[in-house]
Amino acid sequence: MKQADVRIGTPCACGNAIREVRCLDCTQFSPLCRSCWVDAHKHHPFHWAEVWSHERGYFVRQDISVLLDSDYGIPLGHNGERCPKASKAILMTVVDLNGVHATKITTCQCGDNGRWRQLFDADLFPATVAEPQTAFTFRLLRDWQIMTLQSKITAYHYIRALRRLTDNVFTGNVPDPYKQFMFVTRIWPLLEAEKRFGRLHGDGMNELFPRRPKGNLMLYCPACPEPDVNMESGWERTPSHLCHLHSLKRTVDGNFKTGNYDKKNDTNDVSLFGGRAYMPSEQRYQHYLETVPQLQKEKTTCNHLNVANGVNRAKFKNQRITGNINVQCEHIFVRSSVDMTYGERYHFSFSHALVDLAMELDLEAAIFDKGHEPDCIWSYDNMCGLTPNISQRWHKYHKRFAYQIDKSRWLIPACHVKGHGPGCVPLYCYVYKPCTSHFHAETAEYGWAVFNGVGPSVLQMNPGHRIDTLVIHYGDWNWRKTVGLARQLVKDLNHAKKQYIEKRDHFIGLCELNESRVVAWSAMDRSPRVDPRNKRSVISVYEHNHEKAPTLKALVDRLMSSKDTITVSSGDVKVGAAVSWLQEGLALAQLQSRIRRIAKTCKANPTTEVRSRRTKLSTRIDKWRKEQTRFMRSIAPQLVGQSAEEPEDRCLFLPSDFSASDRQKFRLLGLGNKQVQMLEVALGDIINTLQTTCKTLTAAYERKIKHARGQDANTRSNQEIRSIEAKRETLIADYMLFRDALHALGALDEVKWRPLTAKDTFRKSTEKRRTPGDSQVTEGNLWNMTRAGFSTSDPKIAARPRKAVLKVNTPDPNKTRTEQQSENPGVPPEGWIWSSGRLKNMSATEIEAWEETNDRIQWFRAEADFERWQECVESLHAEFTRVIARFAKDRDSWATLATKYTPTAGHVAYAKEHADMFESLRVDAEMKFRHAQLDFLKTSAGETLADRVLLWRANQETAFGFDRYVCQF
Repeated sequence: MKQADVRIGTPCACGNAIREVRCLDCTQFSPLCRSCWVDAHKHHPFHWAEVWSHERGYFVRQDISVLLDSDYGIPLGHNGERCPKASKAILMTVVDLNGVHATKITTCQCGDNGRWRQLFDADLFPATVAEPQTAFTFRLLRDWQIMTLQSKITAYHYIRALRRLTDNVFTGNVPDPYKQFMFVTRIWPLLEAEKRFGRLHGDGMNELFPRRPKGNLMLYCPACPEPDVNMESGWERTPSHLCHLHSLKRTVDGNFKTGNYDKKNDTNDVSLFGGRAYMPSEQRYQHYLETVPQLQKEKTTCNHLNVANGVNRAKFKNQRITGNINVQCEHIFVRSSVDMTYGERYHFSFSHALVDLAMELDLEAAIFDKGHEPDCIWSYDNMCGLTPNISQRWHKYHKRFAYQIDKSRWLIPACHVKGHGPGCVPLYCYVYKPCTSHFHAETAEYGWAVFNGVGPSVLQMNPGHRIDTLVIHYGDWNWRKTVGLARQLVKDLNHAKKQYIEKRDHFIGLCELNESRVVAWSAMDRSPRVDPRNKRSVISVYEHNHEKAPTLKALVDRLMSSKDTITVSSGDVKVGAAVSWLQEGLALAQLQSRIRRIAKTCKANPTTEVRSRRTKLSTRIDKWRKEQTRFMRSIAPQLVGQSAEEPEDRCLFLPSDFSASDRQKFRLLGLGNKQVQMLEVALGDIINTLQTTCKTLTAAYERKIKHARGQDANTRSNQEIRSIEAKRETLIADYMLFRDALHALGALDEVKWRPLTAKDTFRKSTEKRRTPGDSQVTEGNLWNMTRAGFSTSDPKIAARPRKAVLKVNTPDPNKTRTEQQSENPGVPPEGWIWSSGRLKNMSATEIEAWEETNDRIQWFRAEADFERWQECVESLHAEFTRVIARFAKDRDSWATLATKYTPTAGHVAYAKEHADMFESLRVDAEMKFRHAQLDFLKTSAGETLADRVLLWRANQETAFGFDRYVCQF
């Protein structure tokens, strides 16, 4: 037990007193007498003294200042020794990591240094300049800064914890330094930032980085292009179709978790950073709000905007600031941030003008010479509403950078674009945009998960304190991304190389498969364009431009009668034979899925029905396997041992069961292409059947309510309903099975074939009378689907906001459809597969045209996937070289500060330490890059990366036999 010590009461080593004081803050510390304990702790004065009380019989915690006579105080000014001319003991509250100390100090009277300076020299940060009574140790402030940045703990709870460490019983008797702590923690991060960015070395950093704003306290991304810092010599000569090597990729996104209440604030509370880091100064921001119109009423028919316009404004009640708009680079470094202001003259979330301001702040951070700026790509989830009049706005209100906006390109994040109208996908999806690499832009959401942690704190802060808090969290986020950037780039590069090989092999296979048509296809324009006959739709080589699709029976009948052949692993075979075999394979996959679902309920003891189904399925699979070797002879060794498993668990080895590279390796591309066609049509057939089934289920429910009387009638009705529900669940499972297979083949259109659940099948009754609230209910997703996929005939109807019966619940545009449904469990979900009309049967000529279109779209999408990953591999090489160059620039800059801008020896040492730190980061990045880069893209003296890429691409083109590299914007 540590509650007592047998050495207490024995003579102290000094021979003048007995041992009665111990220290638990020291390691293996032997109890001493009071005088010896004080002498041993002259350099650790804030350790707690555990004094043995003979009256009480246990140790009592005391401060060092009460161990000796009343005139003793912690000496300042003589490195722990008492000054010969020391002042009288002064009462002080000193806060350290182990608690709040009500102590005493004595100041040195030998020199001219006042109390504030002497406290600071002793690593104590005073709360005031004149006659301070409270101070905080430097190590406490460092600990607080890391704790709040990492765990988002508030100052109130941090101080409360220190007071409890001091006395966990009578905590109320412990001095409360909360107000003083709030003041000090405003100044400490600013001083730290000034030091870390070299601002304490005079004007050195401004001269070494002349293109950055003067006095800048923002941490830049090392991988993004910055003029005169990390860009290779001769980068301006990069051809336009390789502009992705040096492009600026930016994401714009808003968040409503970092707002601020409209209350009586301290008018003197201003941001100490003063617009020098990430956020504009208060003066600039207010001037901008007063001079630039905030509400941009621009007409649009996009589904995303129609839904978003119905947002509930009540959630922002009593808030003067509703959140922030951030601009980030593709590496998730915060570049700029602007407050969103709430009021009648502002848009419900954030107006286009505030987005423009955030973008302007980003462009100001590193200014390129006019005419020599790199390609700039902006991503924003509301881009279809932002861009129509952006050129006019910038030429009027942001003239300095309007020329860059005129040359910029625009994207919508990959997942967000699925919630937009059908025309937004070809216009704004990165996959169909040349020279965008794999810039999916969903990384904009990553940082919010961290910054939301400070949301509850900044909601109540004064305006200036709130801005400073956000700024230091942005800076810490950027620093963590900086030190981990090389590791992340290695991970991304290795992944990109793997994806590139897989997408390349898949695309080469499709080129060989469609050899006679590829030359004509490659000459087609990839650029999307608005349909002149229907302004709401967009014509694109990557999308179906009509709703017609054949039935599976019609497609199979045509293919069975075709005299064409396809190439399989055993040679050329007739299309009809392969399609017949594939059709049976799809049927077997459906049977396997159904037996698995049934077997789950009786896994331990299979029923007679399950055993019977397994026997029949096993027989069909064995028969099907015999014919499989005819089409897939190259995989025959993998079929060995399959009969040992339950039939529903056997892999059928359809083309969808192989990766893209394996389909190329085993010569299964022809079969895979036909499977894609059949799956597309089969999904449409399932939708039509499911619509009929759900209509029957609705009618069965109504008949039961209206006609079922008595136990027998109810039992029969319930059996009928359960039977129909089981069929519905089977169809949903079949739909998802075929959808997953289409995804495995790399041909899934996620907008056309969306995930399907039972909620999507809701349909308002057509038999019972209308009831109050029916007009507020939207039918399920099933009723917005046709055999050709998601119906886009009326985007306004598809985008109508969902509302509950008798109670209006406006959807939150920041939440996904699934999240909104979970918050309103009683409200039927919006639909995407219920259609008001039926498609007519297609003629043989129409089916043939549909097949050709399907093949063409698959080829173009495979080409786009391949090109984006190839660009990604190339871009990551450029990013790695920029990271290495940036760390070298920082190293050299700090080395220059150490020799040229050095007021004191401390400045020299700090600059040298930072120079070595950036050299270590450079060496680490260089080593990682050396192991991950492609040898063919290594540059030599006088070469640029673009030169190597051109040679590499020329070598790669020999696999295709035609020139695809015509960049079309």
